[in-house]
Amino acid sequence: MYLRQLELRDFRNYERLSLPQEAGLVVFHGPNGAGKSNLLEAICVATSGQSPRTRATEELVRAGCDHGFLSGAFVGREGEVSLEVGLARAGPRQIKINGVVKRWSDLIGLAPVVYFSAEDMAAVKGDPGARRQLLDRDLSAVSRSYYFHLFRYRKALHQRNRLLKELRAGRGRPEELGPWDRAAARYGARLMLERSQFIAQLAPECRAAHIQLSRGERPFVIEYRPSVALPNGQNPAADGKEATELVEDIASALAAALQEERGTDIARGTTGSGPHRDDLALLLAGRPARVFGSQGEQRSCAVAMRLGLAAVVHRATEERPLLLLDDVLSELDARYRAGVFAASRGAEQIIITCCDIEDIPAEVRESGAVFEVGDGCIR
Repeated sequence: MYLRQLELRDFRNYERLSLPQEAGLVVFHGPNGAGKSNLLEAICVATSGQSPRTRATEELVRAGCDHGFLSGAFVGREGEVSLEVGLARAGPRQIKINGVVKRWSDLIGLAPVVYFSAEDMAAVKGDPGARRQLLDRDLSAVSRSYYFHLFRYRKALHQRNRLLKELRAGRGRPEELGPWDRAAARYGARLMLERSQFIAQLAPECRAAHIQLSRGERPFVIEYRPSVALPNGQNPAADGKEATELVEDIASALAAALQEERGTDIARGTTGSGPHRDDLALLLAGRPARVFGSQGEQRSCAVAMRLGLAAVVHRATEERPLLLLDDVLSELDARYRAGVFAASRGAEQIIITCCDIEDIPAEVRESGAVFEVGDGCIR
């Protein structure tokens, strides 16, 4: 998959932009605030309908304007697809696929993109919530099933927590939790199964990418840490059961945990077990990278996770995803920088941003298209 054409109108700091591209390496360089990250953000919005940086549409529309527009022409195995997104400060976004109005969920899996940004560092350095957010974002981008069940689970969890607060205040009966316990267990079990299967595929790819980045100095391991024990630990499918049976097993375990902790949940007014309490362990040589990794090592782990995801997406869709790397080279020495390009060599198109063009190895730079970005203009 590669981006053939990007069109912007009144998006962020771009008044008008028409940018043709080819497969291969594309470099955007320039000072901070020039608009480099906005270009990668626009590609993400075109392919998913959503920005990885903000949920507020008004932040995407250029200052002083009421509407914005962006479109991308993407070329993949099955030909070219045109994706358009209309933005309005005071209204919903409009999505078009090949000129036909669609829902944003129709974009899932259509033009796969893997995006690295500084926010990915939060998954390595931050709390479990940052890692869950990354996991939900990655899975929702490739799995309609996961997106659907995540929406349903969050709705059930919201209703259950609201009732817990009522019960804590002395209103209502504990038996009223029953329907929400069952809904949370049913949808939560599907999330936990998909997460465990996804991490089982992702972990070895991330480990392999990290070896290329760091030459294997300290092995990088990812482990799924569910808040409720799964059958056969991290890999519930190890005993060969069908997905339906696995979901039932996990749902039973989750329902039992919710029942057992009901009194505690009422006392604190919130649900203590379920997918919203899961975590990922990111380990370097068996120790947490967020504690024992240097800044450069933590960044290499974050990059390895993006490159590993690209490999998983390729295997699942038979489409090599477009690789967007925003300021990926900062805090990495020359050896790690060379490793980034070695590990991402299989991508059909890599679009990378940097402040200093000299950060790109000369032999790599000579093989790509290089653009200078400044004040909403590209040269």
